[in-house]
Amino acid sequence: MIKTFDKIGKILRKFRKFYINKKLNNSFFSNNEIKKFFPSIKKIIKRISINNSWFHIEDLLLSIDQWGKTLTRKNLEHWIDKQFYKINNNKNKEKNVLVIMPGNIPLAGFHDFLCVIISGYKIIIKLSQKENLLFPFLCKIMKHINPMLKDKIKFTENFFKEKYDYVIATGNNNTARYFEYYFRNKPLLLRNNRTSIAILQGNEKQEDLILLNKDILTYSGRGCRNIGKIFIPYKYNISHILDKSYLYKYITRNKKYMDNYKYYLSIYNMNKKICIKNNDFLIFKEDKNYFSPISVVYYEYYKNLDKLKKNIFKNKKHLQCIVAKNFLEEEICFGEAQLPKLEDYADGINTIQFLSRQIK
Repeated sequence: MIKTFDKIGKILRKFRKFYINKKLNNSFFSNNEIKKFFPSIKKIIKRISINNSWFHIEDLLLSIDQWGKTLTRKNLEHWIDKQFYKINNNKNKEKNVLVIMPGNIPLAGFHDFLCVIISGYKIIIKLSQKENLLFPFLCKIMKHINPMLKDKIKFTENFFKEKYDYVIATGNNNTARYFEYYFRNKPLLLRNNRTSIAILQGNEKQEDLILLNKDILTYSGRGCRNIGKIFIPYKYNISHILDKSYLYKYITRNKKYMDNYKYYLSIYNMNKKICIKNNDFLIFKEDKNYFSPISVVYYEYYKNLDKLKKNIFKNKKHLQCIVAKNFLEEEICFGEAQLPKLEDYADGINTIQFLSRQIK
C-alpha cells in the first residue's frame, strides 16, 4: 500500500503545479494515463468552492498540497516502521471499519482513511455533506492505481444499514453523545470538539507573529488545529499580533467568515464592558474560555509560566495543538499547526493501535 499512497502523493503535488501553471510534465509519470484525472480534479475543485462557500480554492489547494508533501515513500516508511508490529500481527484483516468523517476542512478524514487501509481493513465511509466530492474522486484514482482497493473501499449515505466491526467517528459535542450511545456495543474511537492554543513569552520575532496569524486563519479558522486562544505575558500589547495579520487579508473574500466577523463585532460593540481589539477581519477578545467563535481569538494574560503550565495541563483534554517556542516538549512551531505529520494522531489517540484491538 505504501507504493499506492506514494503515487497519490505524487499526483497531489503535481496537481497543484498543474492548476497554477496550466501545464503538465509528460516525464513525471511513467504511465501518462494518470494525467487524464487532472482536468477532472480541477473541475471538482471549482465545483466544491461553489457548493460550499467555506471552502475557497486556496484552502482546497493548500490541503491537496499538504497531503502531497506528506504522502512520500520516505514519510510513509518512517511512519509504518513504528507501527510494524501492530499492523503485521493484526488478525482482523477481514473486518470492516466504519469511518464517519468531519467536513469542517478539506480532506479532514484522510488520515483515518490512510490508517484503515494501511492496516489492511475494509473501510465504509460516511462523508459529511459539506465535503463529499473530492474524497470519492481520490478513491477512484487509488482504485485505478491499485485495483485491489476496489473491494476495500465503500461509501455509504446510511450507515444504519451497514455491517461493521469498528467505528471511528468525528463530530461536535452533541453528536459525540449520540455516537457514544448508538455505537456502545462496538469498539469506538470517538472524537469531539477540540481547539488549539498558542503561548507567547514576549521574545517572539516578527516572523513568529506572522506565522501565528497563519495558524489562526488557515481554513478560515474552522479546524481543531487552528489557534482559538492565545496566552500572553502581563501588559503585552495584543496589537503586535493583530498588526501582522494583513498578509492573510484574502480571508475577506469569504462571505461566511465575514458574516461571522460582522456579527460578533456588532455584539461586542453593543456591550461596552467587553474589551476587544480588531481590524477589518479579525477580533481579539480578552476571555478565559478556550473555545472562541469563528473570526474571534480569545487572549488571556499570565504572570507566571509555571502556573500557566498547570492551567494548560488541567485543560489538556480540550486541546489539539499547543503552538509555542521553547515552552513545552510537545509544542508545535509557529506556522505548523495545520501541517501535521503522519504520526500526529488526532486527540493524541493512535488510530492504528486502536484498530489492532482483537475482537471476536
